[in-house]
Amino acid sequence: MPLSSITTQQPEILSVLVVEDTESERLFICNLLRQFGWLVESCNSAYAALAYLKHSSVHVVISDWRMPGMTGIELCQILKNVNLPPFVILLTANNQTADIVLGIEAGADDFICKPFNPALLKVRMLAAMRIMQLQQNLAKKNQLLHQGLEKETALLNTIQKDLISAAKVQRELLPRVQELPNNWQLHHRFQPANYLAGDTFQCFDLGENQLGFYLIDAAGHGITAALQSVSLAQRLSMERTNWHQQSPNEIVNALNQELSDPDNTGRFVTLLLGKINTSNGEVQICSAGHPSPLLLTNSDCESLVLETELPIGIHSAIQYKNQNFKMKPGTRLILFSDGAYECKHDKFGIFGLDRLQQLCEKAKNLSSEQLLHHLSHVLKLWQCNNIQDDISMMLITYPSQLMPRLHWRYYE
Repeated sequence: MPLSSITTQQPEILSVLVVEDTESERLFICNLLRQFGWLVESCNSAYAALAYLKHSSVHVVISDWRMPGMTGIELCQILKNVNLPPFVILLTANNQTADIVLGIEAGADDFICKPFNPALLKVRMLAAMRIMQLQQNLAKKNQLLHQGLEKETALLNTIQKDLISAAKVQRELLPRVQELPNNWQLHHRFQPANYLAGDTFQCFDLGENQLGFYLIDAAGHGITAALQSVSLAQRLSMERTNWHQQSPNEIVNALNQELSDPDNTGRFVTLLLGKINTSNGEVQICSAGHPSPLLLTNSDCESLVLETELPIGIHSAIQYKNQNFKMKPGTRLILFSDGAYECKHDKFGIFGLDRLQQLCEKAKNLSSEQLLHHLSHVLKLWQCNNIQDDISMMLITYPSQLMPRLHWRYYE
């Protein structure tokens, strides 16, 4: 085949190192390669080739198989252990299958049997050029991918730090250390499923022997739900809501009118909101699709039967109602989000409201702090330490008449 019949179009000039101990063959191969337009260097031994490659790089190494001192096979083994190795073509006078297998195992990329047609050498070099270009393109893409991953990792680290900081801010919105009127006590537990929770709650002194409280559970959990619950918590602050003049249902109705869903994603919020007269235990409460609280006495634990409407944010025409009941001295009111009973065990299924109520009744003799710790521990075990949904629990205690006035603090 004449050399002119082979395409000479080359996207890139290859650099080639010829390793051949026979001078005449070395010169012949180098001249051919230069005629093809490639950059060519040569060495008369494998040792000289290794010395050259310590300070220079080439795309292709063409090496004789049998050379004194170090063979082409041994040279190939060394070259294939470096980072970004060159394409290696072995020249051999033996085309036996066993030798070819040995060369492949050593890492050779191609073979040319002596004597060879110059056109064959050019075809093999063109093939080597295509492979090297693919490797270079892959290396560039890998580099770009690595740079992208580094940027993404840095961004994720920044986001994680922001989420940790936001989680601390969210916890700051929970009840702080304070003394409730008439020795009433509050204990709570807050366990987000992720960094941020769709739950939030508060209990505060309204003055004149009145407590205000609420527990919010925004649909879902994570950043969007957290933003919604925090926004509602700010709206329910004493600075922005007239707790003294408005009844619980008036506050909830106003919230329902204001709550918007700009993306029309069906987001909603369940809510329990109420007031407690700390002098006589009278409770006025409004429920918007929220689980009914439990009332724990010295003898049992009962679920309060509350009429509840849809969660806020679903239908603006809903009118929420107040409901009233009375706590007795020594009783405890337990409010919680649905994460406290909708958690699932792989084998035993949903934890359930009944099991939560039974658990509270069996642990009724524990102190408030011990009770919440016990509930949190059991729920954590039920979920195999993998929190599935935000869990919020708030326990409000009407002290016994014999109970002395105490200073107390919250536990988290």
